[in-house]
Amino acid sequence: MRAVSIGGGTGQPATLRALRMLGCDITAVVAMADDGGSTGRLRRESGTVPPGDIRNCLVALASPDRDLLCRAFQSRHSYANGHPLGNLLITALSEEAGSFPAAVAECERMLGCVGRVMPSTLDDVTLWGMTRDGRKLDGESMVGHGPCTMSHVWIEPPRAAAYQPAVDAILAADLVVIGPGSLFTSIIPNLLVPGICAAVRNTAATRVFVCPKADTQGETWGLAADEYVRALYDHGIAGCLDAVLVHRKRPTEGMTTRMFKALTSEQVSEDEARRELAASSARRYVARPARDIRAVGASRAVLSRLESMTGLVVARDFSRADGWPTSHDIAKLASALEGVAGCRSRRR
Repeated sequence: MRAVSIGGGTGQPATLRALRMLGCDITAVVAMADDGGSTGRLRRESGTVPPGDIRNCLVALASPDRDLLCRAFQSRHSYANGHPLGNLLITALSEEAGSFPAAVAECERMLGCVGRVMPSTLDDVTLWGMTRDGRKLDGESMVGHGPCTMSHVWIEPPRAAAYQPAVDAILAADLVVIGPGSLFTSIIPNLLVPGICAAVRNTAATRVFVCPKADTQGETWGLAADEYVRALYDHGIAGCLDAVLVHRKRPTEGMTTRMFKALTSEQVSEDEARRELAASSARRYVARPARDIRAVGASRAVLSRLESMTGLVVARDFSRADGWPTSHDIAKLASALEGVAGCRSRRR
């Protein structure tokens, strides 16, 4: 099965590992709007496109016998100015090989990758966003950690050229998986590249959105699962999803609950939250402190709205054995993707 993962950030490697379990022919299409941390510094100093999310995908697809090299690839050292060595290697190889794709291909060879990793665009793009309370934010790091939930985002230049091999992979795929990951900074920036968006709309593949389990940043604070899908639709792929995977589990008094209670200021039911937020729309979209984690809403009402928006909704417990609240269990994710891989939207 030819599978394409579209995303970025820390969520995309989970999808790649799940697709590996299914034995897929994998292509990762990665957002190129990152401007924070090591990646941001390298963009400013060398003029390269962002290497960080590409690096994480390469490691997720690496051969098991390259574990030592993978650890070195991800390591950070004071003598390297805090940069992951993989970021420095990709940047140096880009200069030596003459192109960013050639550098990525060489890293794929070095790491024995079982799939391919591709940028969504090679253009130097900047992410902009508008918050729900009308503030305009400049840059991916500002959008991701801004003061308020986002309303919409866009890139400059708006007509960035899609990387053609990524377009071809999407059009030839049997399965296209969007997410999980940060909605406005890791997922949607791919769809803002016109050629990528058109390919998602026109592919004959089954198109699946893996909804994140929890909010950890200001960009999506307070949004329920149906609002995640609405945001995707508002950014170019309206009516295009064949299936949506949603995490749904009421916390119990185990490790997960203790972690949520430790990391969030309070726990309220979704109904209580909606009554409070309805009383003050401004309060709804104010971001909480960075330490907060809140489960993405997936009540029966939310799932009902989702079912009216897409072909198939699968609500399942994707909890990890270690109880970590933000990440999907890889085996459970693989099983769910296998189950929906052959579905086709009734809208087609």
